[in-house]
Amino acid sequence: MRTKILGLMTCFNRKEKTITAISNLISKNSNIEFKFVVVDDNSTDGTKAALEKIRGVVVLNGNGQLFYSGGMRMAMQYALDTTEVYDYCLLFNDDVGFYSQTIEKMLSVKNTGREILVGPTCDTEGKLSYGGVIKKSRFRPNFDIIDGTSERAKSCDTFNANCVLIPWKIFKELGNMDSVYSHSLGDFDYGFKASRRGIPIWVCDFFVGQCSDNPVSGSWRDTDLSRRERLKKKESPKGLPRKEWWHYLKTNYSIGTAIVYSITPYLRILIRR
Repeated sequence: MRTKILGLMTCFNRKEKTITAISNLISKNSNIEFKFVVVDDNSTDGTKAALEKIRGVVVLNGNGQLFYSGGMRMAMQYALDTTEVYDYCLLFNDDVGFYSQTIEKMLSVKNTGREILVGPTCDTEGKLSYGGVIKKSRFRPNFDIIDGTSERAKSCDTFNANCVLIPWKIFKELGNMDSVYSHSLGDFDYGFKASRRGIPIWVCDFFVGQCSDNPVSGSWRDTDLSRRERLKKKESPKGLPRKEWWHYLKTNYSIGTAIVYSITPYLRILIRR
C-alpha cells in the first residue's frame, strides 16, 4: 500500500515554480499517493487555473493579503477539518527544486513514527540554506540552521517549513499556526510548539532540493537603505512587525528576552547595522 501524504502550500504569482514543485513531488515519488491543498493568494499570473488542471489538488482562494503564515493557516485549517485520513502532512514551499525520490528517502529514515522530519535544502552552490533550527541560547534569539550531517545532534528545536513531514496524528494534535503571525516566524513558532509538547524533530542528513536564501538587499536589514525606509520595511508584513516579534520572543524565550530584543532591531536601524 502506498503512503498517503497531504501536501500543504501557499503561493502567489509564481506559476511556473508552483506547478513545477507539485509536479516534481508527484512524478518523482511514485510510491507515494499525494493530495494537495494549495492556497492561491489572489495571483494574477494564471496560477489558480493551472493548479485546477492538476488531479488531486484542492485550491483555496486568498484575498491577496494572507502572506506566508496567513496562507499556510488557511491550508492547515482545511486539513485539520477534513475527515480524510493520511499517513503524513507535508508542509512545503513552491520555490524548492525537489530532487528525485526525495520524499520517499525521507520516509526511509528510521524512526518511531512520532517524529517530525525536516528536509534541509541547499543553494545553487550546494551550501545549506534552510533546514532544522537549534537554539544557541535560552535567552538570546540566536540560532543555527543544521542539515543533519554535522557532528551536532540530529534533533533540533524548530524548523524552516520549506519541506517538513509531520505524522498525521501529530499534525492533528498540534493544531494550526498561531494567528498572530502574518508572514515570517509562523513556522519557527509552530516548531517550537511541537518541541514544548515533547515531539521530537529530526533533520535528515541529505538535501531534499535546492532553495536559495532570501536576499538581504531591499529588506529592513539592508544597510544601503535610509533609516526611514528600513523602519517602514521592518514594520511591514514581510519585515519584523513589532507585535509579532514581541509575541514570538515572549512565547518561545521569556519576558526578559522580549523586552531586550524588541529594542534591538531599532538600534540596528539607528546605528546603520
